[in-house]
Amino acid sequence: MNEKISVLMTVYNEEKYLVDSINSILTQKYENFEFIIVDDFSSDQSKNIIRKINDKRIKFYELKEKLGRTKALNFGLKKCQSDFIAIQDADDIAHIDRFRICMEKFNDDKTIGLTGTNFEFIDSNNLNEKSYNQLSDYKKVFSNLKFVNFIPHSSIIFNRRIFDKNLFYDESFIYAQDYHLILKYLKNSKIYWIDKKLVKIRRHDSNMSNDKFYKKIRIKENIRLLNYSLKYLKLDFFEKKKIILYKIKNYIKLILSNLA
Repeated sequence: MNEKISVLMTVYNEEKYLVDSINSILTQKYENFEFIIVDDFSSDQSKNIIRKINDKRIKFYELKEKLGRTKALNFGLKKCQSDFIAIQDADDIAHIDRFRICMEKFNDDKTIGLTGTNFEFIDSNNLNEKSYNQLSDYKKVFSNLKFVNFIPHSSIIFNRRIFDKNLFYDESFIYAQDYHLILKYLKNSKIYWIDKKLVKIRRHDSNMSNDKFYKKIRIKENIRLLNYSLKYLKLDFFEKKKIILYKIKNYIKLILSNLA
């Protein structure tokens, strides 16, 4: 398969990691892609860094005000010309074979709507964070995806044809827009999980908010997505039981956060 991919990246103050992330896309072995980069009104040198990169595949858009991640993603989706959309976060690093391996899966099975891959965590100095392995147990059983997201946003490629191109992120989500999208694909098509580490996910202070207000938002979004799974996905008895258990745990977290 040599279908063109639209690679979508949103950027907000990622000057430290941006060059490595962009270069990991520009050096992909699978070369048939356009690269849509949307700067969400950065206040650092991100815009200047992007402007200096000379590659005809890059289409750069600068927002005149900060929209937030979800709206910036939707702005970028409107600019994408291809049916196949690959997401790349501005601080993560893609393996050189990421696109080639994923597109081969789409070619092998036309019922696949979205692919995701395994990953490894890196810190701000590009060193592996082997100690952080929170999602390892969930990845062993694919059905766990119905109640916890173990697919990194930076690893997904999805086929918009499943939704006749009328596909956008739900702007009512601040953090979990990616998981909501994944659940929509799980409901309407097949998801293929590639057990190869094709992306390095960055963990650093600026992407780990400890703010009480935002923690509450994350918990509330988790509850909404668990309700989505209960309402729309095919579940067996044990899966329903797990989801209800996770809802209870999230409600307890929400109560405790209100008391703190």
